[in-house]
This record gives sequence, structure tokens and C-alpha cells, in this order.
Amino acid sequence: MAETRDQRRRRLLQQLQAAAAPLLEQMADALVDAPDRETFRSVEVRLRDLGRQLAASAQQAGLSDRKKGAT
Repeated sequence: MAETRDQRRRRLLQQLQAAAAPLLEQMADALVDAPDRETFRSVEVRLRDLGRQLAASAQQAGLSDRKKGAT
């Protein structure tokens, strides 16, 4: 039986949430630990980098999922 769109979506969402959790923790740490004067300097760069890592993880998970479905 073929996997439904909803089943695939739920599975992919679980993978994304697992990949996002440690990155979100790092974001929270960066925000909490930063002195006020760095909130819009190095912390902004750190958050942007972590956001890019999250986007890259999401893209990779999507690509991997499509490869699995194609086989």
C-alpha cells in the first residue's frame, strides 16, 4: 500500500522537528547568554547561521525522503 501524503508529511515533520530541536536550543542559548550590546551583532549572525543550518537540514530531509519514495 502506498504511503499517503498525510503519512509522508507526518513522518517528514517528525524528522524536521528532531533536527530543529538542538538548533533551537542553541538559538535560545545564544539569546540568553549574549550581553545586551551583542544582541544585534554577533548574536544576530549566530542566529542567522543556525537558521541556515535548519533550512539545509530541512532541504536534505526532503531530498532524502524523495529518494526513498522513488526506489
